[in-house]
Formats: sequence, structure tokens, C-alpha cells
Amino acid sequence: MAPTIVHDLQSKRYIDSLSGELIRCYPLTMALVEKEPMAVRHVVLSDCSGWVRVKLWGQDAIDAARGQFIRIHNVWCYQKDGSLWLSVGRKSRLTFRTQP
Repeated sequence: MAPTIVHDLQSKRYIDSLSGELIRCYPLTMALVEKEPMAVRHVVLSDCSGWVRVKLWGQDAIDAARGQFIRIHNVWCYQKDGSLWLSVGRKSRLTFRTQP
């Protein structure tokens, strides 16, 4: 199956695979997950067709840095405040790369 591009994203769907560059990383915050603190970071992922906001959790949130290329598998796409977002969950896989 071919990777999805940002332009083709649709709300309320799982995305099998998406790749791009992190062009913006917001400050790390903490959230309670099952009564335990967990790192959370919002980032902006860009590919040749556009950009999308992504919510990263746990170690992925800590490891994220601007300029990294990532590939995300099995991610949930949703709409918030008129914008599309991707949420990397427990069943998602994320791979950081230094080059495209």
C-alpha cells in the first residue's frame, strides 16, 4: 500500500502510513495518562503536499526535534478547531530518520 500524503488526509480515519519532516516542535508538556504523568508534544509535519499537526506521546514526544524526518504507521486523523490533526497512539509505530 502506498503511503498517504497530507493532501489526502481525511478526518475520523486511521492512516496506514505517512512520512514527512518535522518543521515545528512546540514545547514539551505533561499530561496524566492512567494517573501517571506522560510527556506530550505537538509538532507540525510537512510533506510535498502540505502540513498537518501531530500529537506525540511518551518517548516519541521527548525524541522529536525540528528537521527530523519521520514515518508514522497506524495513526488516527481527527479534526480540531477546523484543522486536521494526527494522534500517535499505543498501536502506532513511529520511526525517526535524519534524512528523507
